[in-house]
Amino acid sequence: MASRYLQVNGTHVTEAQSYLLLMLGSTLFVDKSRDRVRPVVNLFLDELEEIDQYSWASGTLAWLYRCLGQASRAGARGVAGCLTLLQCWIYEYFPGFRPSHFEPPVVGPDEAWASRWIGQPATGSVADPSVRLAFYRRALDSLTPADVFWTPFHQRPHLEVRRSLYTGVIRLADIGEFYDPARCLRQFGYRQMIPPPPSRPQRADRPEAPGGYVIRIPESFDAAWDALLSHMVHIDMYSQPWRTYPYETTADYLDWFVAHSHCRVLRDDGDADRLVDSAAVRFDH
Repeated sequence: MASRYLQVNGTHVTEAQSYLLLMLGSTLFVDKSRDRVRPVVNLFLDELEEIDQYSWASGTLAWLYRCLGQASRAGARGVAGCLTLLQCWIYEYFPGFRPSHFEPPVVGPDEAWASRWIGQPATGSVADPSVRLAFYRRALDSLTPADVFWTPFHQRPHLEVRRSLYTGVIRLADIGEFYDPARCLRQFGYRQMIPPPPSRPQRADRPEAPGGYVIRIPESFDAAWDALLSHMVHIDMYSQPWRTYPYETTADYLDWFVAHSHCRVLRDDGDADRLVDSAAVRFDH
């Protein structure tokens, strides 16, 4: 790759490929090396005429899902992936974590949605770094359904982007992750129901050290991507629109959720609360 892209008298095609490799490696497919690019990105640059045929959005999301999974391990010390996407997603759905005293502008049809947050300072921070993590965990635990903006992009986003209701595997080369909108129907403007059981990978190793994190999904799952009608949540038959409020669920959902989820991220023993309350903090909602 180095001999190909760093030649002094490269062609216009080589120059374009070099630029795209740099751009993709430093924006969508970022790793923790700081100044390197994953070689897998090179696979998509051989034929520039086909570059607009790839689903860059789903590839970016697959890579971010994988990086978040690795970052969830106890031995992880950082996170990679398209963190611009993650940060903007947080701002859109959780207004309490947005930059203080800032109302994002409306973006034009040809502008990137994330540009609404360009140049804005971060939210209020915790003065004592030793309790910063506990503080934000408590802030998350204090959220109520009314504190979430469930449909920031569109009341029925699947009407604008039909493939957002695709259910199956999204992939970046050999990295595959499951994508299941049935688990977040309220983000599509519908009441949340108990979702079907999740799909299972062929192999899943999630040790404490993120370096051994392996998820393998059979390539046979990839056929679903080209058969959208038979591999999507037919939401009008599956659920019903909100009736009273945007976080509405079916009567049996919350009991199921409590039984199958970790409802709090902070252990409920009072120690973390005492640490946070003793620190000088600033957090503007």
